[in-house]
Amino acid sequence: MARFCGENNSEVLLSSALAFQQRCLLQGKSLFTEELVWTSECCEEFVHYFIDNPDESDADFLQKLQGQLVNASAEVKVLAAEMLWLMFLCPSNTGPASKRQSIERVFSWSGYTIDQTNRELYLSDAALTGVGSAGTAYNTGRWRELVYLIRITQALLKLAPQQRTALFQNHQNFAKWLEAIPENENRQLRHMLLFLFFPDFNERIFSKTDRCSILLNLGKISNKQYGKMSACEIDQALLDLRKQFEAEYGTSDLDYYVEPLKSRWKNTEVQLSAGVEELKEGYKVSQAKTNQVSLNRILYGPPGTGKTYHTVNEALAIVDPEFLSQHFKDRTKLKARFDELVAKNKIGLVTFHQSFSYEDFVEGLKASNTESGQVSYEIEDGIFKRMCAVGNARPDMPQARSQTSIDIAGRKVWKMSLGDTQGDDAFIYKQCVESDYVLLGYGYDIDFSGVTDRQGIINTYKGKGVEITNESNDYRVTSVHYFKNVMSIGDLIVISDGNRKFRAIAEVVSDYQFDANLVDDVSYSQVRKVVWHRVYEPSLPVDELFTKNLSQMTLYRLREPVLDAEKLQDLLTESTVHDGSAKVSVGSQIASYFVESLSEELITLRKPNGNVLPMPKVIVDELVALVKANMLTIDDIRTKQVFERVSNSTLEKYIVNGYPNVLAPLVEAVIKQGLDLSGTNLSDNRVLIIDEINRGNISNIFGELITLIEPSKRTGADEALSVKLPYSKERFSVPSNLYIIGTMNTADKSLAQVDIALRRRFEFVEMMPKPTLLADIDCEGIDLEKLLFVLNQRIELLYDREHTIGHSFFMPLRGEPTIERLARIFELEILPLLEEYFFEDWERVGQVLGDHLKKDNSLKFFYEKYSEKTILALMGVDWSPNGIRPYKRNKAALTDPLAYIGIYDSLESE
Repeated sequence: MARFCGENNSEVLLSSALAFQQRCLLQGKSLFTEELVWTSECCEEFVHYFIDNPDESDADFLQKLQGQLVNASAEVKVLAAEMLWLMFLCPSNTGPASKRQSIERVFSWSGYTIDQTNRELYLSDAALTGVGSAGTAYNTGRWRELVYLIRITQALLKLAPQQRTALFQNHQNFAKWLEAIPENENRQLRHMLLFLFFPDFNERIFSKTDRCSILLNLGKISNKQYGKMSACEIDQALLDLRKQFEAEYGTSDLDYYVEPLKSRWKNTEVQLSAGVEELKEGYKVSQAKTNQVSLNRILYGPPGTGKTYHTVNEALAIVDPEFLSQHFKDRTKLKARFDELVAKNKIGLVTFHQSFSYEDFVEGLKASNTESGQVSYEIEDGIFKRMCAVGNARPDMPQARSQTSIDIAGRKVWKMSLGDTQGDDAFIYKQCVESDYVLLGYGYDIDFSGVTDRQGIINTYKGKGVEITNESNDYRVTSVHYFKNVMSIGDLIVISDGNRKFRAIAEVVSDYQFDANLVDDVSYSQVRKVVWHRVYEPSLPVDELFTKNLSQMTLYRLREPVLDAEKLQDLLTESTVHDGSAKVSVGSQIASYFVESLSEELITLRKPNGNVLPMPKVIVDELVALVKANMLTIDDIRTKQVFERVSNSTLEKYIVNGYPNVLAPLVEAVIKQGLDLSGTNLSDNRVLIIDEINRGNISNIFGELITLIEPSKRTGADEALSVKLPYSKERFSVPSNLYIIGTMNTADKSLAQVDIALRRRFEFVEMMPKPTLLADIDCEGIDLEKLLFVLNQRIELLYDREHTIGHSFFMPLRGEPTIERLARIFELEILPLLEEYFFEDWERVGQVLGDHLKKDNSLKFFYEKYSEKTILALMGVDWSPNGIRPYKRNKAALTDPLAYIGIYDSLESE
């Protein structure tokens, strides 16, 4: 049962909650006195003084509350103190003394005295210790939780006593009843109340993030499924999961924050793969600073400084900032989410090298075999062009008849060509979209209406004088049979654009029809009526939906694994159809702005110049409410008349009057269409990560497109440019929602040597070694922080700072802090790197390692291979050495801790 809370004893807490329920919520009595304070009259008075009269000052919560209740009755002040007590019961991240002080402070305003017996029962350390963390938002937004509690009390006291009693006897009925309370699904107090009143059915999981994480990791539920679940459904899923674990472990003494369950969903620092620790300093991101992320940036620095490692966080900050903020310290989850977004083509990865070319990056000719075995050359798009095409594409719905989301379950999916994109019948596609049908280019002017099987198709052809020699394989028969007899109403059709793109998705809404008058070419006489759910301009690359290129066949059935069903469902679920009726959602266009991301706190808009404008959702919500109440008009917002019309508004004036041309159409759209928060986690952004960007020939790879990546030259910007590509002859531009992140190893090429065209168009973020990250690793008494610091000081003196050694080389020691592991790092990574840096000048390598300062030769990592005596014997007395003298590694030193200590602390032999 959920009563078990590990080291936290919940019995006193739950006993207090039960007493409160009986005494206060059912009998109306005060918890601390004998007065009647839990009454409708007191609650309405509390609403009047607290909810209806908000305090906008900069004072803290209790100071504001005191001012608001100054004229309230003593009973309301007691009620406020007891509500605060209830809110303090569960959280354990505030100490009992602090809780008690706040409760007594509020209670003192009433002039009453707390009964000593009740003080010992309900204000003791045992009663106020708590059982779980509530998170920062619970404290900083305490007023929201209090408003929620007041609303619950207000609604509860309107019920007859017997109704209230019945409500507290069934956890599902109580949870269902709570759904009518405003802000129910966003308040942590909801989960606390369910745990306090029904601990046998509800967990002590108060954080929305943790509830989600547990079900995603243990309940095999996807992000998309979770986003569609109500709070009650999540409660039930957690209860079902608990029952599974109770059966698995044979005990009810289980808790998600205690082993053995904790490590199954909440990864600790020790469990991070390969012992890599999330960096504690240096580059950090948060959702609130998304607008500060440059469209083009390069992370540069010496090897091993975490450049590639940090591209995961950088990409998530752009594509899924909410997930990053929720799981910032959990590297395993961040990497898993990153990989998921790579699979969805939201993030692209490419590595530049010396032979990488424009044809690989943008577009080029590729040889392929046709169905007849002939070699043909087709234009194949590179990763940059594909990602730009997706970023520029906006799903459109000309007839405005499509549903926002389509469930693909149980439907057949077809690939279909509508005319040859390069031929005389290229107009067919446009005509079909405009006329709500699809036309099959087979069957001539023959009517197959009465035919129900393949043999009937063959007989009908022959009856019209068409010769069919290979009945089992003739595609004229196959295509018509599929179109007439196999395709069904409700099936989905993906319209191809060549073999490497698709341009629309339709749903079949009629049976087969014959009409020879639609097109002059009688070959297009076979008809199916459709609804166009998505029409893309420009077309999307095949990897947005398929695992391989499409076939040249006009019509065929699509199945997994060629068709990625999850991607298809995503395309038909995203509310990005600009048809005037879909809800405002990620990807929607508001005036000249696009909605980049949505959350309960922010509506983030992308400006035409590529910059981002985060708009507090609370401001939009209040403006919407005022317009709906006829207290404002859209024109009032647009003409900055809001504060003249509503003098007591709590809105931020500098925002409302600062962005009237944004807020006016946004508020209007939300009122007319609604706001879709179902896809709050994912923005419309794309990220292209270019690893080792300085190893490629930038001029050859980007070609004429280097200008187009500038923010001011991107699609929608004031100075937007496009060019005609050399192979396809298509117009090409770079969208403002495609972010480019490069990594650059300065040991390969210094920043000063980088192409000036590249330097001018990118923001450069330096990432240098951080020895402090090694401070807490205990490896055989070796001070790794000092070791790395001294190594890099010597490298700077002997070479330069761009060839220093990064901290990530030593990160494996976090999980395996042994001398053997350190020896492997030095033998296989550090020493070869130093040898490369100094061109096998062993003397200088030894100087970096401090060998020249060590008195004990056995602690040196290198020693001269030949003694003077050996050289004399080999070369004679007349030979004098020129250049570098031969050295040899001292393998014994690699496993001696004193050899490493000697790098930073010169030792004398004893």
